[in-house]
Amino acid sequence: MTNKKNISLFVASIGYGGTERVVSRLCNELIKYYNVTLVLMYNNIDLPIHKEVEIICLSNKQERYDNSSLFKLNTFLTSAYKYPKIIKQHKIEVSISFLIKQNTINGLTKMFQPKLKTIISERCFPSKTYGKFGKLLVSYFYNKNTSLFSNSVHINHDLENNFDVKIPKHVVYNPIYTRKEKPSFLEYSNTEKPFKIVAVGRLNPVKNQKSLIKSIALIDQTVALNIYGIGSLEEELKTLTSTLNLNKTVTFKGNSDTIDHEILKHHCLVLTSLSEGFPNVILEAMSLGVPVIATNCKSGPLELLNDNKKVEIETGGFFKAKYGLLVNVDDEEGIAKAVTYYKNNEEVRKKYSELSFNKAKQFDISVIGTQLKQLIDTHLCVE
Repeated sequence: MTNKKNISLFVASIGYGGTERVVSRLCNELIKYYNVTLVLMYNNIDLPIHKEVEIICLSNKQERYDNSSLFKLNTFLTSAYKYPKIIKQHKIEVSISFLIKQNTINGLTKMFQPKLKTIISERCFPSKTYGKFGKLLVSYFYNKNTSLFSNSVHINHDLENNFDVKIPKHVVYNPIYTRKEKPSFLEYSNTEKPFKIVAVGRLNPVKNQKSLIKSIALIDQTVALNIYGIGSLEEELKTLTSTLNLNKTVTFKGNSDTIDHEILKHHCLVLTSLSEGFPNVILEAMSLGVPVIATNCKSGPLELLNDNKKVEIETGGFFKAKYGLLVNVDDEEGIAKAVTYYKNNEEVRKKYSELSFNKAKQFDISVIGTQLKQLIDTHLCVE
């Protein structure tokens, strides 16, 4: 359609991370309504992008977890120089960015192109993620943009109360592709040994896989843990696994192009993060009907698993939430007890499988895409 408006989505790369999956899905949905230009700081495209989406890489280099600080700074400065030019060349009317570096560049672009509508998206819990310099960037540059959306009410409150972000704030949750029928997966019966647990996420301090591995050592029953993802802590986590004599129990699987298929092979998924924005992996598991255990971290798990209703969790225990089990952050004993509870209670797993599968439908890409379209259209109507 020739009368489509021009929008851009700006993110570091399209790798295997949660934000990248969200941007990939949004591109493929928003192309129905707009001319979409996807702008990347790095030349990583690991997820499918609709053929009608124009992709521009500001660098021919790849984003890696071991890139040096100097390399990252140089890429940031180059992107800050190039991005405003792309906005002008492609006659972009609404520029949407994701995460602090891109949001900073979007704010800078808006300062020099006042008529441009800029929407920024925060995906992390700021107080748990950004230091003093990050706080300065957020407080100054975020306020230069038109509006903001995050994937959690807690993130918006934190931005307002602790970072003095005053621009209009909205909540648009992460989208997933849901199914009409719950797929079949590993039998609920405990007759199949071992009880299979899956964890998915970057191997970094925030995801806290160290706590998960330690919890496995506390379980005196036969279990198997498969960890998907790569990151800076891979060797350290493998060393910990060896030290605890868990080499036959814990397996590191790296990245997967078919993570849904892999999750389906397991009895439950465990997330042990110290903080989150709105964890995609919980949504993925719920949409498959795979029962979830998650730390009650800021933010996301409480919203997903208990409709954001506050809970009290005893140290060393777990809470039976509406759609899964919640444990305290960094509580290995609580995780171990939650896993054991799932393992020994087939009917409980069946119940949470059905409840979570139905809950996930609220986050289907068609629903979330419509919500974001409404936000974009609001800006397009304002001169």
